[in-house]
Amino acid sequence: MPSPYPSIYQVEEMFGNRVSDPSLFHTYFANNFTVTVNGTDFHLKGHHTDTDTFHSIYTRIVDHLKVDTLKVEVVRVIGGGESAWATVVTNATALTRSDKPFHHEWVDLVRFDSHGKIVQMKEYLDTGLIGRHLDEHEVREEGGKK
Repeated sequence: MPSPYPSIYQVEEMFGNRVSDPSLFHTYFANNFTVTVNGTDFHLKGHHTDTDTFHSIYTRIVDHLKVDTLKVEVVRVIGGGESAWATVVTNATALTRSDKPFHHEWVDLVRFDSHGKIVQMKEYLDTGLIGRHLDEHEVREEGGKK
């Protein structure tokens, strides 16, 4: 009997689309899902239960990058297949709008329902890197000094 959960390769494909085609990535979520972004005193921390607020996390980050330099790669998937749980390690590189190198690696812990849809996801971002990135670019664009 085939597993109801996505295989490693399917999970890799899902998460490979997350930045390049967010609307496709959003179709992988169940109707009732929760995404938790962890972090203490972190700009983006919180619980998200709809794709718009979840997507706004990545919009805030990517808006300050030169999109033509952005490369996103799923480095590793652990789990999936016979398990409802999978861990996804992703790496992103780009240049910021101020021509600084941006290298971010993060981990998602994901649980799928019996239809292969994401029902729970915990994101472990590099809070220091993202915090500095947002502080520098959001303050600069608002006309403040950094």
